[in-house]
Amino acid sequence: MTESTTLIGPCGINCGECEGYTCKDNPALLEYLVSRGIKREKLPCAGCRGIQGNCPVIGETCETYTCVLEHKVDFCFECVDFPCPKLNPAADRADILQHNLKVFNLCCIRQMGAEKFLERASDIKHRYYKGKLIIGKGPQID
Repeated sequence: MTESTTLIGPCGINCGECEGYTCKDNPALLEYLVSRGIKREKLPCAGCRGIQGNCPVIGETCETYTCVLEHKVDFCFECVDFPCPKLNPAADRADILQHNLKVFNLCCIRQMGAEKFLERASDIKHRYYKGKLIIGKGPQID
């Protein structure tokens, strides 16, 4: 893995675009995250791999991260149990959390590799949050 691809969490979330990571360059965002209950000493986050899954948002080690270590894989898609219930999307907070993108991201990483995925990651996230879904065509940007 290259330095940039280590910012892709085992579950497919791009930690390099997470507010917990990007607050390193944005003091106002850092203060906002602290005001939302994230401990200042946990920020900025170095990404899931950099902190061994000890997520500042959940305040404990991520079960998905632990699972990947137990299965001895780098990404969830490499596991014989992929996709598992840990990756099941949920509508809860889907408007602000990118967790519904996990399986799609993992499929893209498997298909094109981590480096090429990073080239498309911003567009994928943008389509998720800003795209208008057209049945049969997926999310479209006006």
